[in-house]
Amino acid sequence: MTRPAARLGDFHMCPMTPVPPGLPIAPPCKINVLIGKRPAARMTDLCVCVGPPPANVDPIIMGSLTVLIGSLPAARIGDPTAKGGAITTGEFTVLIGG
Repeated sequence: MTRPAARLGDFHMCPMTPVPPGLPIAPPCKINVLIGKRPAARMTDLCVCVGPPPANVDPIIMGSLTVLIGSLPAARIGDPTAKGGAITTGEFTVLIGG
């Protein structure tokens, strides 16, 4: 199944940020791979979060099993984050499988 690609600035929702549209994926992502004119998000990239310490970030913990960007799995809508959230927006003209 393919899903739209996630990029810098796309949103994620988690139990810590219950108000839509959520909070964005933070820089830098992969700055030399652009999707819809924005850097591609990958597993281990960080989302802004208002949750508990140690930091106000929420890492993306899963991505595509078949598509790598800069040696890391590409992030897509629906991929989970460490604090129980998921990516909710992305580029619908770029679909990533796996």
